[in-house]
Amino acid sequence: MRIFRSLLLFFLISLQISANSLDSEDKKRISNHFNEYVNNGSLPNISILIKKDSKEIFRHTHGYADIEKNINIDKKTVFRIYSMTKPVTGVAIMQLIESGKLRLNDKVSKYIPAFKNTKVINLDFQDYVVKPKREVTIRDLLTHTSGLTYSWAGEGPVNQMYRKYNIRPYYFGALDAELNKFPGNTCQFSTAAASVPLLHNPGEKWSYGINMDILGCVVEVISKMTFAEYLQKNIFDPLGLESIGFSVNESDKDSFTTLYTSGAFSRDGEIVAPSGLNQAELMFSKELRPIDAFDKSPYLTNSSKLYDGGSGLVSNIDDYSKFAEMLLNGGILDGVRILSEASVNLMSNNHLSDEILKDGSAFGLEGVGFGLTVGTIMNPGVAGTYSSKGEFFWGGAASTIFWVDKKNNVTATMMTQYMPSDKYPLREELKTLLYSSLSN
Repeated sequence: MRIFRSLLLFFLISLQISANSLDSEDKKRISNHFNEYVNNGSLPNISILIKKDSKEIFRHTHGYADIEKNINIDKKTVFRIYSMTKPVTGVAIMQLIESGKLRLNDKVSKYIPAFKNTKVINLDFQDYVVKPKREVTIRDLLTHTSGLTYSWAGEGPVNQMYRKYNIRPYYFGALDAELNKFPGNTCQFSTAAASVPLLHNPGEKWSYGINMDILGCVVEVISKMTFAEYLQKNIFDPLGLESIGFSVNESDKDSFTTLYTSGAFSRDGEIVAPSGLNQAELMFSKELRPIDAFDKSPYLTNSSKLYDGGSGLVSNIDDYSKFAEMLLNGGILDGVRILSEASVNLMSNNHLSDEILKDGSAFGLEGVGFGLTVGTIMNPGVAGTYSSKGEFFWGGAASTIFWVDKKNNVTATMMTQYMPSDKYPLREELKTLLYSSLSN
């Protein structure tokens, strides 16, 4: 019976959607649902853009770019997209692979020599490090199977070493204090990261980490440009993306958001909390309070040469939607091709081994795999999500999300500015509301 139910669910939610647009009632239903998050004070704002068959079928904005200053968001509002930077880095790497300058199975040490001497920790004897079974490869970085991690991803000895030696992305560190900023450039950061032991042997497990930050250095070594220059020349300019970058453009400064949280949460082993709250208040506060004001943000004052390929970009919703549409179209947008369809397919297919997936997946969800910088739906019925096989997606730490549904020719992008990103099931709610409407 359990197998039957799984098969039935797979059949039901894998159906080709029948509608090409949303009627007024559908739009109202979706808008009202997400407006409630803003109206009840859970989120500062919400911006949604959905396209089908390359046509906009739903756009909605509601809330404030800055609550205290009573500044509303609009289509030009610029958001911190954090880990939605990762697929952009993935495209850059795939471009270099296409050009013959890089291979998936290349050892990272070919481009960053310090990775030749990387060790792996023995978690049974935490002071003991050994030589890994093999070196870290480009594929390991793209799939988060390298053994690199994040300082905030746990309280183990490796994560503690990341904090001790300040191995953390620039922008996350800059939110907390000047002392938390890594003082060097992209490749200096990567070299420093290679000195910290790996969490596990390369290729054996999925562990979310600074992998894309390291790939930024690989791009710099091969291209002889800064990572920022490479992205601008090879992705942003060809696609006509004007707001996206590692800092907010002068023309967009008035459109930049403030970043909010409520209560407190842990990052880098420290409590990230609004000022003026004691420990008791932190536990129960639901009031939205800023943790990175739009007029004081490092994204405005950035003078760093550390271009964070894992979480450093900002963008408005239209520009990122165009990036997603390019992926949906197999690497082309408005007649401009920046990537082959074969490369997009390689990015969006699962690359995790059965051994890694056997206990559910990298995300603890059955039916979900991971490609090259993006999550991918392998079996929507088993995953229990309104989706289709082959859909790929990712999100950012401030609750931004996107997905690309090739079967139904849909791209969806949602942006807000709230940490932490796992408090509300925004992606699943939007998918449910959208696909149930389009299937009517």
